[in-house]
Amino acid sequence: MRFLTLIFLVFVFVGSTVYGEEKDRVLAYLDGKPITYSDLKSYVELLPGEKYKKMLTTNQGLKKLLGYYIDRQIILEEAKKSVSSREGSFNAHVGMDKDAAYIIAYLSKEISGKITISKEEVKQLAEQKHISENRAYAELLSQKRRQAYETLIEKLRAKHRIKVLVK
Repeated sequence: MRFLTLIFLVFVFVGSTVYGEEKDRVLAYLDGKPITYSDLKSYVELLPGEKYKKMLTTNQGLKKLLGYYIDRQIILEEAKKSVSSREGSFNAHVGMDKDAAYIIAYLSKEISGKITISKEEVKQLAEQKHISENRAYAELLSQKRRQAYETLIEKLRAKHRIKVLVK
């Protein structure tokens, strides 16, 4: 009986040590500041759905989550520099997390506020794809937002030192 108890305690100790090491494992650095597994796990708790929790279990998933996490941190930092707390998004989103409100206000200003779509573009896409003008407008808006976001992220990432340790 003592032997079984000893084996059980060893497994508990080893298991908790491994988990403790995993929790504190540094996955990346952003401007010299470590990003740990625990940081990523806390971030995933904020995201809806189980899909992101599953991503914590593979290196490929961890790399993808790190990309999302790093992009969010970079955007948040920039947002706090350029968005006043009095801007409309803060008043419009009562009960919203303050960081999320900063990000929404910043992205609205940097992306949505700068996108233009001409009637000619809409008409051309509608005729080309044989869809309604409303649908064509929605597609163009989505495409232009995605392009603007990718350009913005690329520009912001260039200002930072990012080192991902996950292979």
